[in-house]
Amino acid sequence: MSTASIIARCRLGIVDDHALLLDGLATFLRAHAADVDVVIAATGWFDLIRHPNFAPDVVVMDLQLQEQVSIETRVRTCLAAGAAVVVVSALETDETRRRSLAAGAVSFVPKSSPAGAVLDAVRQAFANRAVSGGPEHAELETLRLYANGLSPVDIGLELGLPFETVKSHLAHLRGRYATGGRPSLSKQDFLRRAAEDGLVP
Repeated sequence: MSTASIIARCRLGIVDDHALLLDGLATFLRAHAADVDVVIAATGWFDLIRHPNFAPDVVVMDLQLQEQVSIETRVRTCLAAGAAVVVVSALETDETRRRSLAAGAVSFVPKSSPAGAVLDAVRQAFANRAVSGGPEHAELETLRLYANGLSPVDIGLELGLPFETVKSHLAHLRGRYATGGRPSLSKQDFLRRAAEDGLVP
């Protein structure tokens, strides 16, 4: 398996405190997007970031959640963990769009749009993420150092990354193997999978 094949499917997280909208979007994506795996469907911000599948490749995030955490903080937290962000909102104003994009979201989709518009935004966010070489490059560098015996703390110091980001990168790669039917629960299995795919010596 090549590096490209490991990252070909988008692991998606959705957070929206309206359960009906959350379930509807997740159901639509599972039915119409074979290239997208909905790995988190959360009704709250803390449920999202505490989920074992965090951080996914892309997060679809409702602008307004019950928790008193700003959109800027939420978007930047996802970006630091390696997830691109698509913001959706019932507030369709220039200010809400500007705030979302200024915080680092890839796109802003009004909730009046069809579900297909969210899917298009997710695919674009995932494509941009792959083309940029940003998170994937950092994940593979993390993996190589991990294979060389460095601890997550040492890897963070080496790459200038927060400890939690290093853990998220490793969890990302483990999650992709699990999605592909090749779970790697132990470190030994994880590194064996990576070696089989030519990602580490």
